[in-house]
Amino acid sequence: MQVERRASALWTEVLRVDPRRQSRAVPGSSSGDVVEDLRRRGGTARASVLVAAHGREALERAVRGGEVLRVARGAYGLGSAPPALLAAVAVSGVASHAAAARLWLVDTLHQPTGIDVTVPRTARRRPAVAGVRLHWSTLAPDEVHDRVTSPVRTVVDCARRLPFAESLGIADGFLRRGLVGVDELRRVAELSRGPGRARLLRVADGADGRSDNPFESALRAAVLEEGISSFVPQVTVVPGDHGPVRPDLVDVRRRIALEADSFSWHGSRAALARDCRRYNALVLGGFLVLRFSWEQVVGDPASAGRAVRAAVELVDARDRPRPDLHTGARSPTRTR
Repeated sequence: MQVERRASALWTEVLRVDPRRQSRAVPGSSSGDVVEDLRRRGGTARASVLVAAHGREALERAVRGGEVLRVARGAYGLGSAPPALLAAVAVSGVASHAAAARLWLVDTLHQPTGIDVTVPRTARRRPAVAGVRLHWSTLAPDEVHDRVTSPVRTVVDCARRLPFAESLGIADGFLRRGLVGVDELRRVAELSRGPGRARLLRVADGADGRSDNPFESALRAAVLEEGISSFVPQVTVVPGDHGPVRPDLVDVRRRIALEADSFSWHGSRAALARDCRRYNALVLGGFLVLRFSWEQVVGDPASAGRAVRAAVELVDARDRPRPDLHTGARSPTRTR
């Protein structure tokens, strides 16, 4: 059914409420009751539901007080509800993609520049809505939870449409929060069809819930883009007698550690002292350490990937047997 037709039918349902009931509040009901009811319903509800429960007067009083907003024809939401949820109600859709990820409290690499909302394929094409990106797809009932796409559907949508670094970070975040399982994600990717399947398979194969944040995921994406898959996130290593250290990414066999140094996490004096101890422990323990800033990883990921490639080649070349310049015999190699 078309979005406009559904909204019209909804409004007709509201108008069919007994006029005598619309003109007065349900005994004992107040604007506070309307607000609390909306909270229980996830922040939004149909006007007919609220009028039936609390009366027209209580609903209008809540709207006049600014506690409740009329977000669409026949639909209301809490003024404090997330903008993405209100936008979804306004166009009779569901919050999706990066907007859904943030509603699931999964951080994204970039602050979204708009709100993604998915509406049914049968919805009538409508003029652009400022700040809202519409996507057309028919979602199964188990792919929607309270006007937000389900965790696994959100990962799938992001993997199909967003750049690899961004979608990998979102997939990592859902895994980290335990909202999606690795096996579940890979099974859904294998069974998927249509545009973006290759991108989805790549994200499903590379996702790792041990990654600490989207910045670290972006660094791993740059390394994977370079064709290097030996680095794993947040693995504790013990470099000699210098105590356990957990680098952001580490190639244990080659003893290469990668650090994603975000100013927001490393900008204080205490953080500087901690980073110095961490760096010294790794170097004294025989690790080659590469440190990357946000500008390098996000602004020029290809150069970050090339730097890691150079480090890998340097270690591999160092570990290869070298001919003795005097006798031609091969010098002994280090053992791992």
